[in-house]
Amino acid sequence: MPKPHRITTPTDLDRAIAALVAADERLHAVIARAGKPPHRHRRKDGFEALVEIVVSQQLSTAAADTIFGRLKAVLDPFEPAIVLAADSETLRGCGLSAPKQKHMKTIAAAILDGTLDLKRVKRLADEDARAHLTAVKGIGPWTADIYLMSSLGRADIWPVGDVALQAAIARALKLRKRPNEKAMEKLAKNWRPYRTIAARIFWIHEDGLRREKREALALAKAAAKKKGKP
Repeated sequence: MPKPHRITTPTDLDRAIAALVAADERLHAVIARAGKPPHRHRRKDGFEALVEIVVSQQLSTAAADTIFGRLKAVLDPFEPAIVLAADSETLRGCGLSAPKQKHMKTIAAAILDGTLDLKRVKRLADEDARAHLTAVKGIGPWTADIYLMSSLGRADIWPVGDVALQAAIARALKLRKRPNEKAMEKLAKNWRPYRTIAARIFWIHEDGLRREKREALALAKAAAKKKGKP
């Protein structure tokens, strides 16, 4: 079984970025505009981290943090058995939608009955780990990919179905249209074994563009307000 490739130190990150730029010179321009992604300490792995990713789907960071904070306060300790026993009214009161309640409880049940072994996932190669996670109903490809990237620090995970990443790549590389999943796989072929880092580069670039847009709008509003003064 191949050993999972991880980014664990700033040196690992620098090596990955250098390899990516050498493989695709377009990334040099993207990094020059946005800066290189900072080294991150991995978030915790395990049941709690996996559920937090499920909760965060299609929500702003602030909203997800609020909901998950409420869940942890009510379900203490935050363990599979406690989650599985929680009633829907309590979970709804925390702001958790019915589908996410179902997914969270399905994951809890899978851990309790041994169907999902998160300790084993840490030892598995990327594709095997992804397959083990997505075999559980309620853990889709996106959830599995983000868990492998952020909780386990895997270096070569590529979330082809992430719409935000697709849009970020289209803007950064000035593509005519947003790439679909097949095009995403083709685009990232030369970015192995550091596709996780490539994804982070594009996400950071997109964040920078949005920040610039907000700042430009704020300046325009301030200028208009100043101009309107007697």
